[in-house]
Parts: sequence; structure tokens; C-alpha cells
Amino acid sequence: MKMVEDAKCKKFDLIIAKEVSRFSRDTIDSLLYTRKLLEYNVCVYFLSDNIITASNDGELRLTIMSSMAQDEVRKISERTKFGFKRALEKGTVLGTDNIWGYKKDKGKLVIDEKEAELIKDIFEIYANDKKIGLKKLSILLKEKGYYNHNGNAIHQNTLKRIIQNPKYKGYYTGGLSTVVDYRSKKRNFYSPEEWKIYKDYEKVPPIITEELWEKANKKLWERSKNSKGNRKYENKYDLSGKLYCENHQCGFVRKIRHYKGKQDEIYWYCKDFHTSGKKNCILASLKQQDLYNILTDVFKTYEIYKEEICRELLTFYNDISNTSEDKEREEKLQNELKVLEARKDKLLDLALEGIFSKEDLANKKLVIDKEIEQINAKLKNLESRKSKIKLEAEEQKKYSETLKVNILKELEIKKDNLENYIEELLDKIIIVRDELKIILAGGKIINYGTSQKLNEISRLKQKQKTDYKKLQLCHSHAHG
Repeated sequence: MKMVEDAKCKKFDLIIAKEVSRFSRDTIDSLLYTRKLLEYNVCVYFLSDNIITASNDGELRLTIMSSMAQDEVRKISERTKFGFKRALEKGTVLGTDNIWGYKKDKGKLVIDEKEAELIKDIFEIYANDKKIGLKKLSILLKEKGYYNHNGNAIHQNTLKRIIQNPKYKGYYTGGLSTVVDYRSKKRNFYSPEEWKIYKDYEKVPPIITEELWEKANKKLWERSKNSKGNRKYENKYDLSGKLYCENHQCGFVRKIRHYKGKQDEIYWYCKDFHTSGKKNCILASLKQQDLYNILTDVFKTYEIYKEEICRELLTFYNDISNTSEDKEREEKLQNELKVLEARKDKLLDLALEGIFSKEDLANKKLVIDKEIEQINAKLKNLESRKSKIKLEAEEQKKYSETLKVNILKELEIKKDNLENYIEELLDKIIIVRDELKIILAGGKIINYGTSQKLNEISRLKQKQKTDYKKLQLCHSHAHG
């Protein structure tokens, strides 16, 4: 595509390819791009096939050779599929070497002892800890020093694929998919019932036992089934799934307290306490408004970046509005002008060397001068557009100021937009003994106050009958 773009800018007149199959193995693509290049006065010469697209019969011969090249791709695809089929029959391990816990060697898998430890940990932890899910498993593995090949935490989708892979229990697995269209490379994936699976400890040595694999997959299937059934309740409220009791290793449930002659209030209860009634954690319930006050304080620390974010957005807007297309067009026209001037100088050199006659030189120079004149006319039009834009600059400045005010207003954390910030910035709040461990989306952890004192504040606030309508919390000690 860069070559086609350079041809458009008249950087060359001729492209030389070894053969048609090196240019394209698709008949339509071959014809499409050679025609486009001819529009830019650039022809293609295929050495082995002795085809030049500028000739009268060039397109006919190119069509024939392209069709042959395309058919060769079809034959290669069929031979490859036949090779895969034979490999499956022989039990040869197919696929790439990118499989956790193994290395591929001559159609067999060999255990990578270092990575095998990770695989064992994944299955042991997931199968035996009833309360751990894939997301928490990813965090736990990161804490233990396990990372993916890019140095990041192992993603939960990767963990899911590892747990579902029968190879780890010593089973040969093949025939997972096939290419159905050699041109588009469209691939058809089969269901697990259609896979070719059988026990083969020789070619696929097991890393874990069959019992452990079955146990982990049973849990994965049950959790997946439950999550699909309850999907409509996920994230129903802004704090849903974000509150976690470390003592009972469970989440919080939302309940509304009704009062006579008073406004209803929302509380979040430790799920274990809510179902059993046994209050053996320091804070069994949290008032939603108290949590909102705390999160507002935490999020407001990010308001220092408002001006910076606003500048970035305004710069982005100005880059779009300030005729970026015109700038690009001007640069292209200037480049074309330079190329034509260079060609004009080259013609003069060739004429001095006696390669061109004076008449040929005059004719070629006339053509180039006409092209230069057309480009200069286009540049003049662009310049007049610039002048018009300058006249509108004052109006544009006023609009930018209005836009800035609106952006800053939108970035201000208030009661009516707090829920949006909770969704974007808050990952989880963990109640650890008498402390709130607030984990933000970027991974930053803030230990906020003591939950026991927060509860006292909530009770005091209910009893207060003074004119003090707002109660601020000290970040360090969580007192009024």
C-alpha cells in the first residue's frame, strides 16, 4: 500500500516483480492494483512471465497467470489439509510451540519443568479453593510471581483455556478447527464432542492427574452455569460486586431500611452475616451514603488532573477542526512539486548529454510545466482557504472557551455523576478487620480509616439534631 501511495505521488515510473505470484496470488487483486497503478502512469513488469502491464495484451496475460497463481494457492491449501489429516491419524502433535508447561519436539510434547509448576499451582488452587474464581486466581498468581510472556498478570481467559485443555491430563487433542475458505482464511471451530481426544502418555506426558483435571473442570462448568443464570443481576447497582468481606471471604448484599416518617436509607450487609446472623466481623453493614462520602473524598484527589485532561481534549479538538486534511493535502502537493522540479532538471541533464533532441526536450518540458501549473493552482486555493479560516479564528476561540468550561464542569466530581466515577475508577473495596482497603482501577490501594469508627460516625450523625448538616471525615483517623 505504501508502494501504491508512492506511485500516486509520482516517485517512480516502473515496478519490477520476479513473477505474478510475488505481486499477488489473487486474480482480482492483481487486476485491481495494476489498473490503479496505470492510472498513476506506473506500469508493472513481471520478469519470469515477461509481462508488462502497459502493453496491449498485458492484462489478458496477467489474468491468465494470476488465475494459475490463485489455483496454486488452492492446491497448497488442499495439500496442507491432507497433511493435517495424516498427522492426526498418526497422532502427531500439531499447533504452535506456544503452550504453557510444554515444549514441542518432533511431533511430541516434552514437559517444561519450570512452567509445569505454574500449571500445577493453577489446577491445585482453583480445584481445591471453593471461593476462588478466575479473576482472583489471576491476582493470586501475580502475587506469587507468575506472569505471562509479556510480563503482565495472566489473564483469566488464558487461565480458563489452560483449565479446559485435556493435554494437561495426558490426552492427545486434535481436530479442533479447519480452514473452510483458502482465500479468506475463514476457519470453522468444532465443538469439543467433535475433537479427536484419547489418552496418550507417550506423546503427551501428563502434568496433573485426571482426577484433579476433572475436579477443576467440574467447578469451572458449575460457576459458568451459575454466572449465566444470574447474569441479569450482575452490576445492577453501582457498588454491586465491589464490596468484599475478607473475614468471611464473601461479598455484600444491598438492603433498604424503612423508617416511619423518615426517608429510606440504603445499607450494604456482609452476605455471611445477612444469611446467618452471626456478627463475628467488626463491620457487618455499611451505610451507602457513608461509602459515597469516602469515595467522593478519594476521587476528588484526581481533580488535580482536570486542567491537564481538559488541555488534551481541546488540543485533540483543535487538531481535528483546524483543517488537518488541508495540511495533509498541502504536504502532498509540495512533494509532487518537488518531484516534478527534479524531473525537469533531469530532462535538462539528458538533453545536455545528447540523449534527447531539443524538440523532445521542449515537448516533455511543456508537459511537466503544465502539471506544475496545475499543482500551483491547487496550492493557491488552499492558501485562500487558510485566509478564510483566519477570519473565523476569533469565533473559534470563543467556542473553545465555552467548550473548556463545559469539559471542566463535566470532570468535576459531584453527587449526580459519582456513580459513573465508581464504575470507571473503583475496582473493589475490601473490608479488612476494621479498615477499608480501597483498590482503584489502576491498581492503587488506599487504606481508609477504621470501619468501627465509621459506624460510630454513622450512628452519631443519626442522633445529631444541630444545624451542622455536613460531616467531614478526617482521612487519617476517620473522626468527625
